[in-house]
Amino acid sequence: MTITNNIAAKLVVAFVAVAMSFTVFASSANAAQYDDMSTDELIALIQQLLGQSSSSTGSCDYTFTVPMGMGASGADVMNLQKFLNMDAETRVAASGVGSAGMETQYYGALTAAAVSKFQTKYMSEVLTPLGLVQPTGYFGNSSITKANAICADGGSGSGSGSGSMSGDLEGGAGSISDTDLVSKLSNEEVGEGEDDVEVAGLEIEADEGSDIELRAVTLDFDKGSANRDFDKYATEIAVWFDGEEVARMDADEFDDDNNYQKTITLDGGAIIRADDKGELVVTVSGISNLDSNDEGETWTVDFETVRFMDGLGSTISETITEDPVTFSFEPFATASDLEFKVSKGDKDINDARSIEVSSTTETDNVEILSFEIEVEGDSDVTVKDLQVNFATSTGDTLTDLINTAELVVDGDVIGSETITSAYNDDGVVVFDDLDWDIDAGDTVEVIVRVDMNELNTGTFGAGATLSASVNPDNAGWDVEDEEGETVENSDKSGSATSDAHSFYGDGINVKLVSVSDTSVAGDGNDDDYVKLTIKFDVTAYGEKVYVDKTVTKTGATNAGTAYGVDLSDAEGSYVAAASSSAAFSSTADSGTNGYEVDEGDTETFTLTVTVQNAATSTFDAKYVRAVLTSLGFNTDDSTTWTNYTSGLTDDFKTDFAYISN
Repeated sequence: MTITNNIAAKLVVAFVAVAMSFTVFASSANAAQYDDMSTDELIALIQQLLGQSSSSTGSCDYTFTVPMGMGASGADVMNLQKFLNMDAETRVAASGVGSAGMETQYYGALTAAAVSKFQTKYMSEVLTPLGLVQPTGYFGNSSITKANAICADGGSGSGSGSGSMSGDLEGGAGSISDTDLVSKLSNEEVGEGEDDVEVAGLEIEADEGSDIELRAVTLDFDKGSANRDFDKYATEIAVWFDGEEVARMDADEFDDDNNYQKTITLDGGAIIRADDKGELVVTVSGISNLDSNDEGETWTVDFETVRFMDGLGSTISETITEDPVTFSFEPFATASDLEFKVSKGDKDINDARSIEVSSTTETDNVEILSFEIEVEGDSDVTVKDLQVNFATSTGDTLTDLINTAELVVDGDVIGSETITSAYNDDGVVVFDDLDWDIDAGDTVEVIVRVDMNELNTGTFGAGATLSASVNPDNAGWDVEDEEGETVENSDKSGSATSDAHSFYGDGINVKLVSVSDTSVAGDGNDDDYVKLTIKFDVTAYGEKVYVDKTVTKTGATNAGTAYGVDLSDAEGSYVAAASSSAAFSSTADSGTNGYEVDEGDTETFTLTVTVQNAATSTFDAKYVRAVLTSLGFNTDDSTTWTNYTSGLTDDFKTDFAYISN
């Protein structure tokens, strides 16, 4: 060992003794920096601790005039260190010798490195004019000019860099007046492979005497039910101030050697104004291959201390007394609260319709089913495969009716399948290899559309029907979360089914206009009645059609033809003790047996049903309504009618009306 090294070793011992006598704290984690200091640096530090130099104020109340470099000493050096420590990006040291409040009068390697950071930050004003591309670590004239300009500007700085100078802080001596945990962050779940999950938050309130800038926070992680090291669960820890990231480090820096505790230096700019509040939030990123034995294991995180600078430039540490916050590590789907929901979409597509098809060529892009997919939670999903179930009318097969089926989203075809006889047995069509991404929180509409074959091809005749349905629990569905894991059926729900659509070359579409009911009370017997009215439009396609003029009551005691009015009470039984009559009128011209509706035209029809209490009635008071169950139509005004039922029973009905006894 050389004499110099012996002296240095002794000075370190002396420094520690003096530091203890002045209650200056230096953590064991920083001991290595004292070994790297020169004898002169150690002497300068001891002089400072003995009171031979003033403490840091962190203010710009001086002007630099003298260039300085390695080996320089004196008050100018201390002022330079104070200036550099006002910006988190140029500070001499985060803690220990040279840090805010522990500046020295010696220009050593730490000061030179800080000057280099200053020169790099303001390169365009300090280095570029001199033709330099690398910092020198020498505080020369161009550096002096820029430093004085920053001080003259109140310490805010300008140029190519950013950061927070203590000149941004206003007020005198500052302190933290109150802290509270962010209540919404409790028992959070960190998903497998999930990044930056908020697990704990601390609300900090500055007192009214000064702004404060947060410089560091000490976090203490402790095992709850966990039995392995922290890095077996997490990859990174990050700290955020009011939504902006101010620190990030690998999870393995918290280990059993430091009892999972560490002081984290924060980037500049975490400023809380006097009498205002700010939030520090801790986020944890989960590993991508969480061991199944570690699923559900818990940890806690505790805010131990917060270090901050006040308006005077003083650096202060304050102990936090809030309780630790518990969080757990979970499989990704569990932690992200993923729910994949299917529901019915556009009613105009799903409700039973009479659809025009050609007898000479196929009819393309016929919309059969509309359904919605909603992705709840925090995970995106990828739909790999999707199953649609088709159902045809009795005697028809899927290949009789259609030749192609497509999935359409926002006008774009995301999947297409050619229909072959292989689909005839069960009508199940699987659209595979979709690789269709849906973002978390989104709801999207999917339309199932088909290309219809020519009418009368094979066994496909007028009046044939087709419906479609989807259920994400079906085996043909393959949905993955954003980590590539299969979404289980327990996280999927819902279904969607269309009514049976009918297909004609010539036919009608019927649209409800209005329904109404009127009750008339007389003397309590045969002059009590209700009047039930259903008004609707009929549009013809293909060619002119005729709508049957005859409307017949149907029901338990008064059966009629397959089309007409179902007169029912609240229990669904025909009111046998009452008499009723139906009147059917239209704006259309009258033929022999039906009303005429020209191809492409729309005519309005009104059905009025009167239900009257019979004179000999003994039935109790009833609520009755009229339901239009079907219409007859043809193209030749004969007495042979095609039965139209699409959607009538569901929508074409009045409310219940009261008829007294």
